[in-house]
Parts: sequence; C-alpha cells; structure tokens
Amino acid sequence: MKALKIIGISIGGIFAIGFMGLVILGSIAPETYVYLGHQVPKKYLKEVRALDLLSEDEKIKYFYTDGLVDIKDGMYFVTDRNLVLYCNYWEEPGTIIDFNEITKLEVEYDDSFLNDSMIYVETKSGLEVSFPVSSERGRDKKFVEHIRQKSGIE
Repeated sequence: MKALKIIGISIGGIFAIGFMGLVILGSIAPETYVYLGHQVPKKYLKEVRALDLLSEDEKIKYFYTDGLVDIKDGMYFVTDRNLVLYCNYWEEPGTIIDFNEITKLEVEYDDSFLNDSMIYVETKSGLEVSFPVSSERGRDKKFVEHIRQKSGIE
C-alpha cells in the first residue's frame, strides 16, 4: 500500500513538473499568429533593431515568428518598404528585400492550425526564398496582400 502511494505521488509530481514547464514555455513563447505592426512586443522590436533589420523611420506592418523561444530562430515581416526575413539557421541569416526587387510571388495557403502557409518569393537578382506565415486570424492573406500591393505583383 505504501509503495502504491509513493508511485502515485511520483507520477503526480512528474505531471506537475511537466505542466509547470508548459506554463512557463507558454508565457515566454511568441504568439502563434501574425502580429499587426503596432502589436509587436517591444522586446522583439529591440531584437530587430539590434540585428539592424529595420531603419529608424521604417514601420513594421505585419510580423511573424516561428521561433519557439527565440525569435532569431525564424522571423519574417513586412514594412512600409521591405520584406525582411531572418533565420539564424540560414547561411546568411538576414535578408532584406526591397519590394521593387520582387518579380514573383506564390503562396500555398494552409488554413489548418498545425501548419503555416508558405510564401515563395523570387527577385530580379535571382534570389529565391520561401518562408512560413501563420494562417491564424487570416493574417497570412493580409501579409501576402501587403507584399502584392507594395511590389505591384498580381
């Protein structure tokens, strides 16, 4: 009987620790949706500026990160001037693309909760990049529409 009680307490403790870990991770992890420019947390803006991805007079319109804890693991945003992509796993982590340089834009929309929509971009210089954007709240479509509008790509 005593052994069962010890096993029960041990299992309960493991579940409690796991639950606490998830709560802590949930409190520090970025949201899973695309932020509107004015909603981007200040700590993310500070990181973006430290990486020199945004000029002082440039404004973020839509921002998405697929990084679980660190936004440098993958952040993608559009400003009033550029498409900005950053992933510290890439050979060249930061890519800033002027909207006038974009020649092709394709999108594979995915409305599921688990998968992101994928955006494919080609530039005049031959650069081909792809990146994810969350479909939550329909903001993947707004993100893409902003690129289309600024680049003149239909």
